[in-house]
Parts: sequence; structure tokens; C-alpha cells
Amino acid sequence: MPNLRTPLRRMLLAGLMLVATQAWAVEVRWTDTATVVAQDAGWGRMTRLPDGRWLAVTTRFHKDRPTTLALSVSDDHARRWQPWSELAEPGRKIDNGEVLALPDGRVLLAMRSLVDGASYRLHLYASDDAARSWQFLSVIDRNEAPRGRNDRGVWEPVLTVLDDGTLSVLYADETLADGQPAYNQVVSQRLSRDGGRSWEQKTAIAAQPGGGALRPGMPVMARRPQGGYVLVFEICGEDKHCPVSYKISPDGRDWPAGLGTPLADQRCGPQITTTTRGTMFVTSCQNEISVSEDGGEQWRRLPDPAWPIGFHHSWPAVYEISPTEIGVINVTEGGRVQIRFGTY
Repeated sequence: MPNLRTPLRRMLLAGLMLVATQAWAVEVRWTDTATVVAQDAGWGRMTRLPDGRWLAVTTRFHKDRPTTLALSVSDDHARRWQPWSELAEPGRKIDNGEVLALPDGRVLLAMRSLVDGASYRLHLYASDDAARSWQFLSVIDRNEAPRGRNDRGVWEPVLTVLDDGTLSVLYADETLADGQPAYNQVVSQRLSRDGGRSWEQKTAIAAQPGGGALRPGMPVMARRPQGGYVLVFEICGEDKHCPVSYKISPDGRDWPAGLGTPLADQRCGPQITTTTRGTMFVTSCQNEISVSEDGGEQWRRLPDPAWPIGFHHSWPAVYEISPTEIGVINVTEGGRVQIRFGTY
């Protein structure tokens, strides 16, 4: 009778080697670091302008006035940055800036804008001179009657242009907390067919079934290489570190009900991007990097993070800088906003 143990062992070893090769097909080597803002800043987000320059928005903190948003620009692959423009709303705190450059050259800037306990809004501005100046465009959502509460707001808007040109905005929404049933917080989506001047009725696309104390929020979505979209978001409530989940949609509008699928190794404030090579990357306040090569169906953590600082409310985000390079923007010590680059 033939000895099957050796062939079987070879098959198992070959399978394990194949799994290992698939798991680490993407390797990132972290290289240099750039500084966008040197101090008193937070929450960095970026977009590439049609002319190839990079635009970054950061929150700026001041001793004598409310927070503002500052725009910086780079013309050398995000290595060197210079101040570009600033946006302020007198008497209101603005934060969570999100920039999106459109193919026609217009730049959109979304943000949260609030007066504590009195007025919570998501505002959208537009620029037609490469972010040098800004014009108010619309209110995405608002709560003007929070009755002194600080937990009835709208937060963290993120813009995406869908495949048919519809503008999508995702955001964390506490305005259903007094409903029946009551939802502590949900992820809401609104769509605009006129470039953000007006918005359709909002839809809750991630919510605790039947309502409750869980808080899905901080949503971001990205295109899948093969079509459709992946949504990542945090779920706060039972775990103070807010584990991350994800959902997949065929069109960026219709999403599965419920709270999605857990994404291991990521917690709080996730960010996602898809590269031109079809690789998807996710990061979060866990300051790890997860990678997917199958359109977001499966995720694996890279062995080396861009920022080896562990869990921290530093609000990182990941972007493709070139077809062989990514950058992770993060808030570091002293209120610096910096970018760590990695080749893959």
C-alpha cells in the first residue's frame, strides 16, 4: 500500500505557502515623511487637483477665536507644502473638513459647523479658482433645535462622486435619537444631482436594527476595482475603542441592512482608498494598515504600520500618491499634520 503521508504533507505545505503568498502579496516599505502644518492643527484630509497638485485641508486651533479650516497646496507629490487659503465662519466652530476635486476643476469643501448646544450643521462650499477662494453652496443637514444638548448633532461629512455623476455625502447623524424607535446615532447618506446645490431625502444606511445605544459613524466609502463600493465605519457604544465594520454596495446607494461585517485590527475613524492597481487600503485610529486584493471581501493587516503609535485619536487617512506609492496623513505630537509615504 503506498505511503500517502509524504504526498499529503507536500500538498499541505504547498497550500500553506500559497495562502502565505496570497496574504502578503502586497508589502509596503515606509520611507520619508512630510509636514503639512507644523503646529496647532488637526484632522488632515487631501485631494488631488486636476493639474496634479495636492490640496490638503486641516483644522486650525486659535486662542482668541473658534476653529477654522486651512488649505495647503503641494506641487511636488505631497512632499513640500505651502499655505493656500483659509475658511472661517465667525461665531461658529468648523472642523471635519473634507475636500473633493471634480474633473472640471471645481473643488468642494464639506465640514461640520456648530454652535455648542444651539446649532449643528453640515456646510458645503465650492471653489472655481483651485481653492484660492470659497463660496457657500448648501446646507447638507442641520439640527437647529438641540435644546442645549451636545449629542444631537451631524458630523464628519465625506463626499464621493458616484459612477453616474451623482454626488454622495455620508455622515454621522444623531438627529434620530429622539425618535420612536430611538437611534443613538446612524450613518446617513444624501444624494445630489446638481453638484451639491440641493439634496434628496436622507437615508440611514448603517443603523442598529430596531434602534438602541450603538453609534455607527465616521463613514467613508471607496470604489471597488471590479465595480460597486465598500463602506467602512466605526461602531461605538459597547466598546469604547469603536470597532470598525464594512459593507459592500453594487452602486453606492443601496446598502445591506444592519451593522455590516467586522473588519479586524481597525478601531475608530476608519479611512479607505482604492489604488489604480486595484489594491484597497484601510487605516483608522488603531494606526494599523489593512489591505485587500479582492475588492474588500477579505482584509489582512500589514506587518508594519505607517505610524507605530498604537491606538490614538489622530484621525489618519490613506491616499494613493502614485501607482506605486501611498501616503498616510496623520496628526502627530504638538499638533503637527504629517504624511508618511510608503512604496508597494
